[in-house]
Amino acid sequence: MTVPANGGEPEIARPRRPRAMTFRKRSTTALPTPDQSRRQSNVLESAWRRFGAPGPVIAFLNTRHKALAGHPLQIAIESDAGLERVQAWLEKRSLKA
Repeated sequence: MTVPANGGEPEIARPRRPRAMTFRKRSTTALPTPDQSRRQSNVLESAWRRFGAPGPVIAFLNTRHKALAGHPLQIAIESDAGLERVQAWLEKRSLKA
């Protein structure tokens, strides 16, 4: 018990409730399959070898390219053929540089 300074009724100390744990809602998006993860890793490594810096790599993978008819990262993740197409495009650009 604590006695207030103004001389009123003493206050009874109440036990504190523990803080409730909050959890994030479960994601509704599907996790990538092992093949998709492998292809993503491969295209990232290829882009990194070509550009050598994070900025250009991110820009390349997330920008739509007319020659590839889409975003390189999405094309590469979809199938092995898409991965080969993006890697061939990067290789062709590496030879010209």
